[in-house]
Amino acid sequence: MPPTKHRPKLTQKELRAPDEFTTFIDSARDFFVNNLTQVIVSAVVVVVVGAVVIGVYYYERNRDNVASSKFYDAITALNAGKNKDAETQFKQLADEEPGRRLGRLARFYAASAYIADGDLANARDSLVAFLAEERDPLFRSLALTNLAVVYERMADWKKAAGAYQQAAADPGPEQTRAQLGVARMLAKAGDKQGAIDAYRGFLTAHPFAQQRQDVLESLALLGAPADVAPPSLGASAGPQPVVIH
Repeated sequence: MPPTKHRPKLTQKELRAPDEFTTFIDSARDFFVNNLTQVIVSAVVVVVVGAVVIGVYYYERNRDNVASSKFYDAITALNAGKNKDAETQFKQLADEEPGRRLGRLARFYAASAYIADGDLANARDSLVAFLAEERDPLFRSLALTNLAVVYERMADWKKAAGAYQQAAADPGPEQTRAQLGVARMLAKAGDKQGAIDAYRGFLTAHPFAQQRQDVLESLALLGAPADVAPPSLGASAGPQPVVIH
């Protein structure tokens, strides 16, 4: 009698495995079918959002280009002495693009056109609006100095002194001019001693300044000696200071 072949018994886990795999496939298929609408909607949403992002990007790039073109045209008009055209173009750009850098700078340059045209009220308003939002120290210094000039031309010595004082507080190309402006406005406002102190302080801080002789003459007109020793041109322990222009 031939020997009987014994087939290996399958464990319960092995018997159950195909059923589990089949169940997983069926569940996935059922989930996809039951949620087909949601899957399609999600895919559409992704596509739409992507299209919107791309569209906004190119829209903003186009607006940047348009703003740059308008700003260039306005600057060209200002440099050519066409102040009225420059005023109109800068104001339009500032109104259309208040949130863009060029839109904010348009207020600063519009004020320059107004000043050149003698329109002090609009120049003042444009600079005040610009300073309300500007954070760049260089442009703030320039704008404050221009605002002080406007107030000075309007004979508002107190506000002019305040604007010059703010400009003098920050290092920059207009600091020296602003410091002298403070002293000049104090003198015009009748604060003789304040003006003398301001001029003397300037000579102490800037002994080699080109404006030294003008300051000495201003002190003489106020009836006060400089009380500041003239700068020595001899040898010193350190490097000579740079002359401030």
